[in-house]
Amino acid sequence: MDRHPKRGVRKNAAKEPETETRVPWLFVLIAITGSALLAISSNLRSHRHAERSPPEPHSASSDALAKEVTGAPLGPENSSTTNDTESDNIDRAAQYQNRGTDLLAQGKIDQAVAQYQEAVRLNPADEDSHYNLALALARQGKREAAREQYLEALRLYPDYAEAHNNLGNLLVAEGKFDEAIVHLKAALQLSSDNASARNNLGNALARQGKVTDAIACFREALRLKPDYLEARYNLGSAYLAQKRVEEAMAEFSDILRRNPDFAPAQRGLIRARQLQAK
Repeated sequence: MDRHPKRGVRKNAAKEPETETRVPWLFVLIAITGSALLAISSNLRSHRHAERSPPEPHSASSDALAKEVTGAPLGPENSSTTNDTESDNIDRAAQYQNRGTDLLAQGKIDQAVAQYQEAVRLNPADEDSHYNLALALARQGKREAAREQYLEALRLYPDYAEAHNNLGNLLVAEGKFDEAIVHLKAALQLSSDNASARNNLGNALARQGKVTDAIACFREALRLKPDYLEARYNLGSAYLAQKRVEEAMAEFSDILRRNPDFAPAQRGLIRARQLQAK
């Protein structure tokens, strides 16, 4: 399930107000053709968490700033000029972020990436700019570049639950399950009611063959969000992997009552019936 870009806002003091985009995944433990939905938390930020503190300022966030602080200490006039420049950069970065968000919503991913890159250049201390750029890069299929941006967002703000979740999901897609689990558990420590992170953790565990543990995660995700389509499909697939055919059929049938055109559930139900007939 895709998350939405986080809108850029100008920040001078405390931050205000979760979130991967979620990506389909193929449950490899069972012989179901087609793709399962790998949910990724990708909600781009339109507001900030009130409890965050602003990131530590960078002493030289750009070449221009580095040149200004070189030489004699800044006097009142120079300080005012520097503050005006920084303020202007923050405002411009927010505008680039918002344009990137609009472009991403329109499916214009390459153009969105360019806007987010400019936002990062102007305001590199803003973790949301890095988060949004990571999300757009992931949609371009540039996983390594996306991973670097998620890590930078987490360097700036280690308690960024959405970044942990999306990075974990990205690592699952790359087959780096142990690393993924570290980030997904971190997301859940920060946001225990995060259904997306719970489902993504289940994905990682299932891919490791820990199906029983995965089932517990999928059930918890559904407790938190009963209409969570991806988690219900994943739960049905996990039941099927354990040959719990009737339970799998119940989950797939429930999905198809809500969404009759959901092809993965259709295929899962067919497979469950085939196993039942043996």
